[in-house]
Amino acid sequence: MATTFSEIVKTATIIIDDIRDREQLSLNPAVFYRRYSGYIEAAMPLLSRPPELYAFLRDNMVGSTFDEAVWTSTPESTEQETDVDTGVTGFELCSIISVYSDGTAEPYEEFEYDSETGIVTFGIQESEDINYQIDFYNDGYFKNNLTPAQLRLFGLAISVVWNERFENDWLNIQPKIKDSSFKSANEPGFISKITERQLQYRQRFSDELRKYEQDIAYMGFPLAHGNEVRTMFGTGYTKVTRAD
Repeated sequence: MATTFSEIVKTATIIIDDIRDREQLSLNPAVFYRRYSGYIEAAMPLLSRPPELYAFLRDNMVGSTFDEAVWTSTPESTEQETDVDTGVTGFELCSIISVYSDGTAEPYEEFEYDSETGIVTFGIQESEDINYQIDFYNDGYFKNNLTPAQLRLFGLAISVVWNERFENDWLNIQPKIKDSSFKSANEPGFISKITERQLQYRQRFSDELRKYEQDIAYMGFPLAHGNEVRTMFGTGYTKVTRAD
């Protein structure tokens, strides 16, 4: 059994609760999971208590893979289905969006993707010169099942990284021009509140990580027997030989 990146993302997005995540998932699932796979890899080093936890995750991780292609509808595609050879094979998820000249986009669902050949079959087009962005994604995973506690810790770690990235946005923290018709928020106070929130996110995560470490130690101590100590990772107990 394994724990997929998408399972971890589900936990993280419940904690973050950003409507833009739901919009991105509806628009382009492959890009949504591709973006969050980056958060998973950035957040993983935060899971460092007990020290064995990070090594356990790192050594059991298989990263996600992704690719992309583009296609523009032709006059011939307005009369019949079109097979587009993307040259991209072996992916479990393919999502496509229509991209318009004004920069807006919407999901496109009238297609079939053959993962063995890399051919995407488009339905009959309404007109020519419609641009399509084709995105592919294979889920990453951890070879061992993560416990509910580990999933929650991962979700909290991702939320810490997510919030720091969001609140450190360059445009948000730059001085703004003011005049009689526009008054921005008090900038020193705004920066102070951002710093305070980031510390709160970090503290909440640290508290739960410390509790997890204590729980692991507590559950391991009564199971010590002779030269063996059992420590709990993944779905079961791993026997560790102790040198006396």
